[in-house]
Amino acid sequence: MSIVWLKYADVAELTKIAEEVGWLLDGYHVKLMMMHSPHLCYGAYDEGVLVGAVMAIEFETSAMIKYFMVKPTHQKQGIGRRLFATLFGALKEEHPSLYLHANPALEPFFQAYGFKSVMEVGRFLNVGKVPPFSFTNAQAKELDSGNFDATIRRIDMETFGEDRMDFMMDEMERNSSLKFALPNSFQHSSVINSRGVYLGPWQCRAGYEEEAEKMMQGVLYFRGLKKVFADVPMGNTKAVSLFEKYHFQKKGTFLHMCYGEDRNVNFDNVYAFSL
Repeated sequence: MSIVWLKYADVAELTKIAEEVGWLLDGYHVKLMMMHSPHLCYGAYDEGVLVGAVMAIEFETSAMIKYFMVKPTHQKQGIGRRLFATLFGALKEEHPSLYLHANPALEPFFQAYGFKSVMEVGRFLNVGKVPPFSFTNAQAKELDSGNFDATIRRIDMETFGEDRMDFMMDEMERNSSLKFALPNSFQHSSVINSRGVYLGPWQCRAGYEEEAEKMMQGVLYFRGLKKVFADVPMGNTKAVSLFEKYHFQKKGTFLHMCYGEDRNVNFDNVYAFSL
């Protein structure tokens, strides 16, 4: 068994492993992480065959760990622990803050490395069943702001307290990207695979919930015939209420866990996390 850096040629096999373990994985997103942080993307290979992976993307001061998975046939053999220890060793000296979204069953595993649970994250799903609402061409034009880049830079800095723009702007430049911006909010959604649309990142300053509702109506108007997924911080009760109002159902749970310095993320601004 060898632990080495992932290659672009591994994306198809990574997608298969994700399907086997039930992770929502997007090939575009994986390639983007490998382009921005190739030294933080590790695979486990059994006689040359990929059987597990763990990846991270680094920002100004923090790093987010993603896609930690091991093929079911190779689980409980210590492969996951070797993968995570390799990445953790590469990250902890360079980044004062690390975070991830964990399967609740793995909470003790991550706690052993010093991670703390901060908030429950709900995976919400809408399959095209929405309440009646009126949405006009004028409203669509209002959401199609020419100031998207400036808006996201300002609000994301207020929310996360660091510059995350290099990766995020690339993340939102897919052929299928749909981007909205209003003075106090922005929203992105994209088609990620045959399973549907991922809604996120989506941020709205607290106190401007009417902007968030306009964006909810916009994304359902344009994307409403597809399955729409979103990962929502359950501590933001206004966001949760908005998803429930528009007939999203909570289909899964993750834990937002952090290691190191407290970054004081303003979760009240977060309506949906990035994939």
